[in-house]
Amino acid sequence: MAPLLEINNLKTYIRQRQSEVHAVDGVSLSIEAGETLGLVGESGCGKTMTGMSIMHLLPNGGYIAAGSIRLGDRELVGLGEKEMRHVRGNDVAVIFQDPMTSLNPTMQVGDQIAESVRIHRHASKRDALQRAEEVLGLVGMPRPKERLKDYPHQLSGGLRQRVMIAMALSCEPKLLIADEPTTALDVTIQLQILELLYELKQRLHMAVLLITHDMGVIAGRADRVMVMYAGKIVESASTVDLFENMRHPYTEALLASIPRLDQRSDAVLYSIPGLPPDLSHPPAWCRFQPRCRYATTRCHEEEPLLTGSSDHQYACFNPVANSVSRVGSVR
Repeated sequence: MAPLLEINNLKTYIRQRQSEVHAVDGVSLSIEAGETLGLVGESGCGKTMTGMSIMHLLPNGGYIAAGSIRLGDRELVGLGEKEMRHVRGNDVAVIFQDPMTSLNPTMQVGDQIAESVRIHRHASKRDALQRAEEVLGLVGMPRPKERLKDYPHQLSGGLRQRVMIAMALSCEPKLLIADEPTTALDVTIQLQILELLYELKQRLHMAVLLITHDMGVIAGRADRVMVMYAGKIVESASTVDLFENMRHPYTEALLASIPRLDQRSDAVLYSIPGLPPDLSHPPAWCRFQPRCRYATTRCHEEEPLLTGSSDHQYACFNPVANSVSRVGSVR
């Protein structure tokens, strides 16, 4: 069977006054129906821009320069705004990072959820509000009927994120893009939201693109992981294989940045040295080379391509070996 979502050599650029940022520079990925794919990397690596390219919700100056985005048997690249309105919220839905800035402060919660149902399902206002109550109950909102008349500012951060999830699920999309869905929440609420997303995915058999900078969020919640750096995919593997046998030095560094329960309280948390490259002038060699402790002369002369098996690919001339022991040594 063909994947639910298949992206091939996607290039998304952002025009600026005197330059052009290569935010996504040749990304290819696929997601099967019912699968969760984790897309992980530092802020600015292009992971959110990849998700927004699927939705055609790019910032001013942003455009898809090349590549293909297929949802089922439908090509999304080249679709006009009118056609994309039938895709957004219906076939593909998104949960944004900060629900407070994503929800309309002047509209009641019930009306915001019902709006998508009325547009895509042509439901009456009464039926749409009834559906809004149903999905609020589905996402674990206390007293969902009473909450329909609340405004976003009357809800806590965790409840606002449940509203965002309810909006996304109101039309039962095939693909859910969760863009840093727990960033604005405290630790205990983060766990609740992640568990809720996992339960809903299982119940509704949705595919999920989970975008995050936190390797801890990926662990145990994604079937596969793709690590992104400076607009490119640098490693791809099943979640278990990635954590047990990471090959790219950037992946190793990300894992080393996660706090451990057994580390000393006075130990300094590892941080990756240096800064990512300027994507308005991307280098023609390995983009991680200036920050990599394994870099050689070849890394500054050539750009590594994805290699390895079909189940585990990485773009590195000097892949990490004995990774479990080396993660500790990076600290």
